[in-house]
Amino acid sequence: MPIDAPERILVAPLDHVNAMRTPSPDNFERVVSLPRLNNYKDYFKLDTMDEAIGLYLWNGEVSSCFASHLAYFEIAVRNSVHREMSLFYSKGESESCHWYDLIWKSLKQASRRKVDEVRERRHGSNLGPDEIVASLSFGFWPVVLHNVAAAHASRILPAVFPFHPLSASALLWSDVRTRRAALEFVFELHGFRNRLAHHEPLWKFRAIKDAKNPARIIEFASRSQADSIRRLKRLLGMLEDAIGYIDPVLQHELVQASWRQRLDFLLTERGIQRYRGRKHVPDTAVLTPAEFRYRFALIGRNNQPVRVRRARSSGLFVPD
Repeated sequence: MPIDAPERILVAPLDHVNAMRTPSPDNFERVVSLPRLNNYKDYFKLDTMDEAIGLYLWNGEVSSCFASHLAYFEIAVRNSVHREMSLFYSKGESESCHWYDLIWKSLKQASRRKVDEVRERRHGSNLGPDEIVASLSFGFWPVVLHNVAAAHASRILPAVFPFHPLSASALLWSDVRTRRAALEFVFELHGFRNRLAHHEPLWKFRAIKDAKNPARIIEFASRSQADSIRRLKRLLGMLEDAIGYIDPVLQHELVQASWRQRLDFLLTERGIQRYRGRKHVPDTAVLTPAEFRYRFALIGRNNQPVRVRRARSSGLFVPD
């Protein structure tokens, strides 16, 4: 007997439509390399190289979704630090000034070098502060935050992160150990961002030590699929909390974003199995609306998008 199905065919986001098919596993293996794919096969305990290719593509999708989230965090933290450091060191006269020049001697050598490199690359010392700040890499900001002068921390950091728990009592930022532990999330997200930028497997996690007590391990290195999913979800929560420390409205909007909804699915067993079985792209068959309704339950169990064509229109149904 046919199963009731929606009257309207759901149209999927473009990432479903344009997902990579990899029709030639041998060529894919040659280009990506056997050792890299074997890492997937061993870690996820896969039976075939075809499954490893599927999870390699899954890792790419997860990376893409995280990259969108991280881009907003990078911009938000950069602009918040720049604005508040400018206001503090200009004594409230400007939201954009060369504050790094005003504290040049107290900056780390690596931080000074990065500012100099921007000026050299952009041909001149007359660049405006916004131009310089926009050209600095994300790695500049964790170091600057870490080295905010202790005497000024209780004024600068609550302004940079107005919704951070410590900012409810600004003087808490004055204690160096408390401050460094509270800022550890910026360093962890920076490290994650670098792994993503270098196309490393996101599911491979090292142990994390307690910032206040390095002898204590708060997260052990990942050893299984379950470990990896838990750590990825932890990072996602950390990232969204970090954005919320700066702007809860932006945090709310990002949680509703299409790539965030996509990530929710990718970090489920059903999402992983879809890629493991190479069912992340639509079946080659195109169904009529009648066929779609009749096969609706089977389509859900098969866990693969299907195309449906009417006389004058077509759509893509993606089982959730």
